[in-house]
Amino acid sequence: MWVYILIALLALFLLVTFGGGYAAFKMALTRQKQKRQLHEPDPKAKVRIDANNAGKEYLESLRPEDVSLRSFDGLELKGWYLPAARPSNKLAVLVHGYTATGPGEFGGFLKFYREALNYNVLLPDHRCHGRSEGKYIGFAALEWRDIFDWTEVFVKRLGPDTEVALHGISMGGATVMNCNAHNPPDYVKCVVEDCGYTNGYEMLWLAARRDLKLNIPPIMWGTALWYRLFTGKSLKSDSDPYGNIAGFKVPTLFVHGADDPFVPTEMGVRCHGAATVEKDLLLIPGAAHAMSYFIGKDEYEAKLVEWYARWIGAAVTV
Repeated sequence: MWVYILIALLALFLLVTFGGGYAAFKMALTRQKQKRQLHEPDPKAKVRIDANNAGKEYLESLRPEDVSLRSFDGLELKGWYLPAARPSNKLAVLVHGYTATGPGEFGGFLKFYREALNYNVLLPDHRCHGRSEGKYIGFAALEWRDIFDWTEVFVKRLGPDTEVALHGISMGGATVMNCNAHNPPDYVKCVVEDCGYTNGYEMLWLAARRDLKLNIPPIMWGTALWYRLFTGKSLKSDSDPYGNIAGFKVPTLFVHGADDPFVPTEMGVRCHGAATVEKDLLLIPGAAHAMSYFIGKDEYEAKLVEWYARWIGAAVTV
């Protein structure tokens, strides 16, 4: 009798681990027709939505260049390129977050980057996002290589004296931190990471427990296993900005909303504290997830001006 009970328990364990894990993997880490919302929308989000929509109209009015890139594993990645208002050797690569797009995440920043800072702007869509191909979301474990490829292409195009800033939000923040940990080329002068997470496994496990009320460890084990099988990467070790932070090469500005309910503020503070490169920390009071620029725009822009003047070039006037 005990043998049958053990067999039944083992079967249940395997079903939960592999079946539940696969369902969670499909829900969280593959392309779907409808955008996933893993947390409650911020009541103040309208200001971000309106600003990004206005930014997308601004982008369209300037007829940006539709650009593409073949990834290291054969995917066609798409993006938009917008030249600076005046000739410039500065390039900002703006790296969006989970289920977003380049213009959808950074539309509100575009006029500031193009006109005030006078930067050329590249807005890539991650694999499995927007107009880019792909079935699986790398959760920063694959995307950092794509960002390096995009950057290399545009440095060759703009010239050898090009100076590059990488600016990422949320999963994009984790992505640019991973870029920093993988020996970025000399033309990458600094990184701005906004509300990035410490580790992909930690972040998904936190979201599952807190937002989905799903506190079943075997499901997360299964999710991580399916992720490895389909992507060849580890959620724990490859999507791990915090664990790789000793490898950071270039100065890093850490930005976080002081009231972020999704990627906890302490994650940004923890990364800032562990980094050994030149660094700074900007916390925006009252800002929830990915809202820092829209709640504290003046403070955020002033910090970017100061930061870029320090690491990239002469001070600019906003």
